[in-house]
Amino acid sequence: MKAARSIHFPTMIFFVIFIVTHVALVLLTGMRRNLNAMFAAQGDVDPATYATDWTGTLVFLGALAVIALAWFAARPMVVAPLARLTGTVSNR
Repeated sequence: MKAARSIHFPTMIFFVIFIVTHVALVLLTGMRRNLNAMFAAQGDVDPATYATDWTGTLVFLGALAVIALAWFAARPMVVAPLARLTGTVSNR
């Protein structure tokens, strides 16, 4: 158990730093243009072409909303009644 924790914690710290760095780079190098390229498949060689388009940002916000709803729904209070439809659900 101790070996797993000693590997897990530094890996988690590295992963958090990795995510924060990449999100910062997306925001600092042109948020709307980058989000358009990633979420709306809109891109051009000219940096100014999609720099003012909000489509990618709106799709990104929609994706965040879906993730938040899924995170909320992944609770025993929500999942257990659905699981009971297909079998027996026991307590921990």
